[in-house]
Amino acid sequence: IRRGAYHFFRPEAPPGEQARHFARTVQLESGDLPPVLDVEITGGVPKTELVQRLQVWLDIVETAYGIRPVIYSNLHFYNRYLAGHFTGYPLWIARYNEREPILACGNNWEFRQYGRHGRLPGIKGHVDFNVFSGSLSALDSLCIPAPGELSSLR
Repeated sequence: IRRGAYHFFRPEAPPGEQARHFARTVQLESGDLPPVLDVEITGGVPKTELVQRLQVWLDIVETAYGIRPVIYSNLHFYNRYLAGHFTGYPLWIARYNEREPILACGNNWEFRQYGRHGRLPGIKGHVDFNVFSGSLSALDSLCIPAPGELSSLR
């Protein structure tokens, strides 16, 4: 089981403050998933400004952890607001049906959230179900490396 942390982005709030709070609060270790930026709302911010604000958060967090963050969004929001931007960032796409997500601009997803009403022994309530698109070694290379190792996403 991989662990990680995500930040739900509030577009109307200062992105630098959000990023610095995340970096002060979240301690990630070798083998953890990279930080994840959850972006699903515009908060009334125009698309161009939204993209700029997201980039501020991504840059600060990448500098703080030494690894490129993952961008999480639902398929519709990604295709409408984010497609064509953030090339090279790993993507985690929510799509709750049997068909795999097709992303605008020909990008590929690394993670897919395909269910939100799962059940697992030992956990009260529902859990999200996700799948990684690659092999275990590909997942290892996406995660935070041990000190001294080079990450393929740096």
